[in-house]
Amino acid sequence: MIPDKLNQFTAAFHSTLNALKPQWIVHGDALHGPDGAVVRFAERHQASSNGHVDVEFILNHLNPDSPRLWDCVSGFGPSLSDCAHSAAHIWTSTSGVTLLEMKYSGRGEFADHFHGHEPEGLLGWHSICSAVLGYGRGSSADALQAWWLGRQTALPAIAPLLRNIPGDGPHAVKIFFGAQDVAEVRVDGEIHAGASAALLALDWPRIEPPGFLRVFVIALHRE
Repeated sequence: MIPDKLNQFTAAFHSTLNALKPQWIVHGDALHGPDGAVVRFAERHQASSNGHVDVEFILNHLNPDSPRLWDCVSGFGPSLSDCAHSAAHIWTSTSGVTLLEMKYSGRGEFADHFHGHEPEGLLGWHSICSAVLGYGRGSSADALQAWWLGRQTALPAIAPLLRNIPGDGPHAVKIFFGAQDVAEVRVDGEIHAGASAALLALDWPRIEPPGFLRVFVIALHRE
């Protein structure tokens, strides 16, 4: 990452993380939190937007065997600072709260826990799920949120396609969709083609002006 972009994103994420869980500090090119947690930024894959960044969450950097979960997020706005702050808000409101729940709580303080048989859960997994975050112009984001909450079909649609992901977890599952044909499921930072296609095939509302929905799920361990 270029230094200016790294500095802007580091400052923005530092602010939003400390609003949820104090004692995050800037240490070199990363953010270090209580009890060994680290958030680090990278550019692992190409993106058309300068507001895009890949984010690694290290559960405990003092333990070489500690889980490392990859994610990515795109911010928006007329300036790099605007992009960084919107990306930090989007990430912390979805991915960040689930990761903090895994690291610091386990009791539902930051995000909700579900078993695989529950409608809100991921079949076969004990999962931690963020709230649904919609954004965009007009009423599109509200319509997408209402569809997700009213139908509860997205996670059941993609769950069978995630049965063969290796290991017992944890795995990071990012779900992002909207506009007419944007549907992206990433597992541990990488596109999952089958799950993305299943998400695209669902009947979520395609309305203009476009809106988008983001949800983050940690498949914590198999059930």
